[in-house]
Amino acid sequence: TKRIHYLDIVCAELNITHKLIRPRTPQHNGKVERSHRNDQRYFYHWEKFTSVEDLNSKLKQHLYWSNHKPMRTLGNKCPVELLREKLAAA
Repeated sequence: TKRIHYLDIVCAELNITHKLIRPRTPQHNGKVERSHRNDQRYFYHWEKFTSVEDLNSKLKQHLYWSNHKPMRTLGNKCPVELLREKLAAA
């Protein structure tokens, strides 16, 4: 039997269409692929972890940095700032 993923349930409740693309197709999913590449470059290749707790702590710091840095593709706004604007307009 096919199970429904939790994300699909949440999307359905919010009336959001969840579209899937083929894996490893950066021409279709460039922003996500770029995000994964940057995480690899600026986090996984850079940091060393001594425990799961250490990984979680450093990952939390990395995510804060990543979500609060201005990006040209977002009109020099950071992702958190843009999200706040979109939620305020909704």
